[in-house]
Amino acid sequence: MATHDSTPPILRFAVRVLDASSTDELAQACVTELVESFGVVHARVRDDARIRSAAVAPAANGSPGPTISLELSGPDEPRVRLELELADVEDLAIVRHQLLDLAGVARRAWSRLDQLERERAAARRDALTGLDNRRGMAEGIDTAWQHALHEGTAMSVMLVDLDRFKAVNDTLGHDAGDDVLQLAAGCFRAHLRPSDRVCRWGGDEFLILLPGVPASRADAIAQRLRTAFAADPRSRGTTMTIGIADTTALPPGDCAATRLVAIADECLLAAKRSGRDRTAIARRWERAG
Repeated sequence: MATHDSTPPILRFAVRVLDASSTDELAQACVTELVESFGVVHARVRDDARIRSAAVAPAANGSPGPTISLELSGPDEPRVRLELELADVEDLAIVRHQLLDLAGVARRAWSRLDQLERERAAARRDALTGLDNRRGMAEGIDTAWQHALHEGTAMSVMLVDLDRFKAVNDTLGHDAGDDVLQLAAGCFRAHLRPSDRVCRWGGDEFLILLPGVPASRADAIAQRLRTAFAADPRSRGTTMTIGIADTTALPPGDCAATRLVAIADECLLAAKRSGRDRTAIARRWERAG
């Protein structure tokens, strides 16, 4: 026997919205409830870049009804709108007033979640370069590693060190050193794919994650990065030394992403000892004997 939900629609809307754990979940709750419980024909939440969520009534057809656009974001937040198409109604003023009340509930919840998400993002971002920091990379590398293991695909890790960076700080000052770090970050953005991950690993070291890329291809990418960086006068004589390791460097059964980073770090140190401004690649693991 089907159960009947006797919860008033306004209360159900408020509960779903206030229970949302992210702005995307909140957007989906808004459009779903408005279409299912309030006679809205078409609802969507959108910002300036994309539609966050949308819902359409199953029987929606015929001529478009009146439309309403309501702000979900606060005055100092990136603009987000709740856009609604209504069925033909006898008293649009009453319906609009009710929708304004519902949007007010959603707006307060949105501001809270948006602020929380921005704080979480800031905690995972390096303020100087705009790249992920070490904490931000930790989650990304574990996710990418598990995907590579599940799909049986390659994954490369590159550790990048800026050669003679300390000399820039010592002779030209920390502002000049900051410029060099920002140049390196810009170089990574220009020459890596959107799916690649980059973080400031610490000081003048950067960690790059290349999903689906074997070490041979990673080496070609590293050469492009080194050439582009050194050719820019803003590098102030610094260069890049890079250590590379991919999944073939690990013995069977070794499923630790941290071990892959450690192998790349060993390659980086070997390259630094052999003269800097170069790349070193980890050897493929082979069973002895």
